[in-house]
Amino acid sequence: MAVVVGATLPAARLVVVHVALVVPGGVDRTGQERTIPAISWLVERLTQRHRVTIVALGHEPGFGRWMFRRATVVNVPAEGHGAHRLARQLARAVRASGAEGRPDVVHALWASTSGLAAVLAARRHRVPSVVSVAGGELVAMRDIGYGGALGRGGRIISGGALRGATRVTVATDWMAEHVRGAGYAVTDVVPLGVDLATFAAPDGNGSPSRARHLVHVGNLNAVKDQALLLRAFAEARRTVADLTLEIVGVDTLDGRVQRLATELEVTDSVTFAGLVANDVLAVRLRGAALHVVTSRHDAGPVSVLEAAACGVPTVGTAVGHVADLSRLAPPAAVAVTDRDPATLARTIVALLGDDRRRAALADAARRWAETHDADATAARFQSIYEALVGR
Repeated sequence: MAVVVGATLPAARLVVVHVALVVPGGVDRTGQERTIPAISWLVERLTQRHRVTIVALGHEPGFGRWMFRRATVVNVPAEGHGAHRLARQLARAVRASGAEGRPDVVHALWASTSGLAAVLAARRHRVPSVVSVAGGELVAMRDIGYGGALGRGGRIISGGALRGATRVTVATDWMAEHVRGAGYAVTDVVPLGVDLATFAAPDGNGSPSRARHLVHVGNLNAVKDQALLLRAFAEARRTVADLTLEIVGVDTLDGRVQRLATELEVTDSVTFAGLVANDVLAVRLRGAALHVVTSRHDAGPVSVLEAAACGVPTVGTAVGHVADLSRLAPPAAVAVTDRDPATLARTIVALLGDDRRRAALADAARRWAETHDADATAARFQSIYEALVGR
């Protein structure tokens, strides 16, 4: 830990922390492709005051080092399957965490291999660790082959990470309930907010008079359940004949979702946009009446906050931010607990027909997203780091 003097910083906040951030990738050399926005936004803000060394597990097939948002990335290649290969990757990750000197704190995003590597690195350097549960690390959905808890190895890894961490964070209260239900402690709820310079409502307010257009943001995969989305959309279109839908995300199902759209005879009103840049995504969101989530599990879908910042409310399954925002007073989202397409369709149609309610939801969602933006996320993690280092 070092202390610096700077006239622009308040006297009580002069501590500079060296953070070793362990991630499963998302920090590409280009700074644009193969990046995870939440990681980019966090690193951009942390490096304004702190030293950050990023340990990337398997982002590239070989060893490498490069700069990412003013932080040094040390890439540790994947080792394949097998306990001995995992042990070798973990050992290399521990060494990489000290590539720029001993860190003051080690933070992992995801309580998977990156989480276990962070805990081991923190023990090696005799410093505290933070593990953020960011996805399906504790889930076992065998019917779709999803979740880190499907195998014994995954359960051991996540358990070691969560039991060994000094502090465990999640992005939503919904996820905190999930982690505690699995028998682990949660110390902090830290939403992963969005960059308001990119995602913002045109006039700073939600609009009650958008076109009858829906947007869904998420890669096409089984856990996002676009099958439910399309069936609900087809049902809703029987009432709202001019309803349209845009699906934004990478197809990982080899056209299965598109074939379902053909079977449901909705191809004339559904657009598959694929992967788009953040600035383009913001434009697409601002053109929607509603953002729709149909995930079976989603720890903290950032798309909900992206839409909210653009003044667009979310309706969908009761996961992550959808569940959390629906519980607020006044509510900032609408969650359906029934995974029946007809139920979701009726909810969508009701919202499209109620401009006043939709505007109230949009306003509440926007205000929450602005209060819990990427700056707030970085400030929360910074306060956690400083508290741990000060301890």
